[in-house]
Amino acid sequence: MRQGKVKWYNGKKCFGFIAPDTPNEDGNTDDVFVHSSALKAADIRFLNENDIVEFEEEVRNGKLSVTTLKLIQRDEESAKRFQERRAERRRAREERKAHEEKKEKRGFAFWKK
Repeated sequence: MRQGKVKWYNGKKCFGFIAPDTPNEDGNTDDVFVHSSALKAADIRFLNENDIVEFEEEVRNGKLSVTTLKLIQRDEESAKRFQERRAERRRAREERKAHEEKKEKRGFAFWKK
């Protein structure tokens, strides 16, 4: 298995790339594609930028793709930023919901009696 760092991973798009530390047996040092199915098989919920992973790859459609994945070390700073963004989105969603409920209470024809 090779080691590398997560270059980026987008949970909404369900894919990302890993930058390997060493070349493979063919001497290839290109970034390796990682799909959410590899995360699911490894029982990993998400990847953050700069997480260190161990992986095996194969060529699919002419590109290197991860087949098996193992999380070695989380980048705590990236994980913290991810949690902060997630909390901010949750707060914004709750504020929008509260605003919509307030509009509904007011009613359409609030000036008529």
